[in-house]
Amino acid sequence: MSKDRPALEPQETELSRSMSEFDITLIGVGAMIGAGIFVLIGIATGEAGPGVMVAFVLNGIVTLFTAMVYAELGSAIPEAGGGYLWVKDALGRQQGFLAGWMSWFSHSVAGALYALGFGSFVVELVRRAGLVLPDLGPVAANKWVAAMIVVAFLGINLRGASETGLAGNIITIAKISVIGLFVVFGIAAIFGSPADSLDRFQPMFPQGAGGVLTAMGLTFIAFEGYEIIVQAGEEVKDPSTAIPRAVFKSLMIVIPIYALVAFTMIGAVDPPAGSTIGEFLGEAGELGLAEAADSIMPAGAIVILVGGILSTISALNATTYSSTRVSYAMGRDRVMPDAFASVHERFRTPHVALAATGVLILLMVFFLPIEVVAAAADVMFLLLFLQVHYAVIRIRGEMGDRIDYGYIMPWYPWVPLAGIVLNAGLAIFLVFYELVGWLVAVGWIAAGVAVFFAYSRGRVREEDEPTVTYEDKSGSRTGRAVLAPVGNPDHVGAVLEVAAAWARAIDAEVVALTVVRVPPGLRLAEGRGMTDRTRPVIDRVREVAEATDDVRISIVVAAGRSISGVIDTIAEREGAGVVVLGWKGTVHPDTVRGSIAQQVLRTSSVQTLVVKDTGFPDSPRAVIAAISPGLRGSETLATSATLARGLDVDLHLATVVAEDGDDDGLAAWLEEVRDDLLDHIDLPPERVHVDLRTGGDVVGSLVDAAGDDAILVVGSSRDWVLRENLFGAFTDELANRSRSPVVMVHRPESAPVSAWRQVAGSMRRGGHRRGRGARMRP
Repeated sequence: MSKDRPALEPQETELSRSMSEFDITLIGVGAMIGAGIFVLIGIATGEAGPGVMVAFVLNGIVTLFTAMVYAELGSAIPEAGGGYLWVKDALGRQQGFLAGWMSWFSHSVAGALYALGFGSFVVELVRRAGLVLPDLGPVAANKWVAAMIVVAFLGINLRGASETGLAGNIITIAKISVIGLFVVFGIAAIFGSPADSLDRFQPMFPQGAGGVLTAMGLTFIAFEGYEIIVQAGEEVKDPSTAIPRAVFKSLMIVIPIYALVAFTMIGAVDPPAGSTIGEFLGEAGELGLAEAADSIMPAGAIVILVGGILSTISALNATTYSSTRVSYAMGRDRVMPDAFASVHERFRTPHVALAATGVLILLMVFFLPIEVVAAAADVMFLLLFLQVHYAVIRIRGEMGDRIDYGYIMPWYPWVPLAGIVLNAGLAIFLVFYELVGWLVAVGWIAAGVAVFFAYSRGRVREEDEPTVTYEDKSGSRTGRAVLAPVGNPDHVGAVLEVAAAWARAIDAEVVALTVVRVPPGLRLAEGRGMTDRTRPVIDRVREVAEATDDVRISIVVAAGRSISGVIDTIAEREGAGVVVLGWKGTVHPDTVRGSIAQQVLRTSSVQTLVVKDTGFPDSPRAVIAAISPGLRGSETLATSATLARGLDVDLHLATVVAEDGDDDGLAAWLEEVRDDLLDHIDLPPERVHVDLRTGGDVVGSLVDAAGDDAILVVGSSRDWVLRENLFGAFTDELANRSRSPVVMVHRPESAPVSAWRQVAGSMRRGGHRRGRGARMRP
């Protein structure tokens, strides 16, 4: 177990909630309407011609799939860090670290792109005024101007979220006004000469589908920004509703703006004789939009350059904010130095993370070409989105019923699956379009892997190792244990009944474990202060233990990040050969599923019994093993025999045959199973019965066999991990329809000794007890 560390004071990592839905909507809009539309639209039109409109629409569709995922998770887990935290929770610390590492870099790269765009616009605007900004030695004018604006916005971000949002809001509204002015003049020009305007849209796809894909790759970064909204989760009022609304509102604003700008630029601009609109704007490059504006509105180039300046600095503001919050979250999780998690005493902002982000942006401003910067950012975003799409599938399946959602995406799981395919396709295409950008991205990922294994992994292991916060283990110990995780006082009795029956049969003790889950923002040492929350469970365990005079029940409380991870660790520590835990059943079948039991079954290396509690009978009359030739009968039989012995009741081997089925064949098979069972375990023949039932409703027949006072035991299917439910449709239905407790058996394939051999051996060593032994009363 890890040594306790001094807990962080709450105020050191607490961010202020000062931002409204309007603020974060404009943060998203400001981040998206940046260099992508002002700088890259001319270049993209050169590649796709009029088809650039289709490229924007298709990018908008791709973006909507990812936006729905971000809206759902942002409403449910509104913490600073966004995608980094979701990937970490769903896919583990290593994948989470890479997600955060890529997110930090991609937003910083985007910030460098916007800063460089700002520098180019300022230099061009000054040139058009008849002045020249000089180079400073080897540093070009556009680069030192870019560096100045980066430093300015580092200062704005340092002062706090409200100041950051206010500055961004003013700039975003101003640049939308500039774009609106361009669109109004452009549409007026189109309607002034409709015939000529229609001719400019021909041919629609001069470079075919390849040109459209190239334009998509160039302009994909223009749609980055909505994900920044979720980074503000800890600084937003009412985040569960504000975040999803802001995500969709920002896209509803931006996508039509992009489509209108592209339509206006193509339809209103009259290219020189002998040149198509695509050729003309492509040759103008990053000044394509300014050239287009010059031909349709007074002082058009000046207006667009001013709009471009406003656009790039608001996008720089948003990406600086986002990348800082990601690195802050990584510092708080101790995968980055602890200083990254510190908060400025006066401004309540993560000043060290902000400074590190500023250094990263400035390095790219000075040393990377703008085209490489754009491509590297695109690749990083696409790879990050792939992880997030997979993360939402895992989170839905494993934590769905324990999360409060402000928004749930429709058409699950097709939305994240489509997002995975589309984002992967664009990422692969970028390999052929900009190889250097891909190499930069791969180099950063390789550096992240090295940092994780050399520095972060050791800190993660040390920090995440569960800590025992309370322990009651008075008395002698048997040397063998049954672990019984309990978290709900109402179900303690049933879980401990089954655990004690197993322990009684193999001469073991029961370790009742309750887990305190420590949120990511707190150190595990702070879990000690949360132990009092488990008092109702501890009291209930003691009540049951006092009623048990032949099985020792001890109590352990442990704190950890993951409940299933704590269970695995304590099971190994206690040398438990079996884990018994409760299951409340399927929840919200049309929306989300998930349970602690499902997580434990995915990771447990020992046999696990999952108890569906419908009210444990005071005097069970029998244990009923539900078996058939097609099920994994050995684990079911071994478990049933052990529980029957521990409860000192009869064992019934039950199966169901269809009304027109082979009764004689199944009856003979049941007798063979019974004879084989009696050869392996020390139960008298008169205590083992066969129960062949006839009927079309298999589940109903087994439920009737159990009635209200028998324990029903059923095994898991081999492909349970691929199923939507915990054990599969049959077992789920049986557990949910039964009027008596159901024990579901799962033995992992990696278990070194089969349950049959383990139980049979322990039962032979312990001998058979005749007569009813003492047992607990809940």
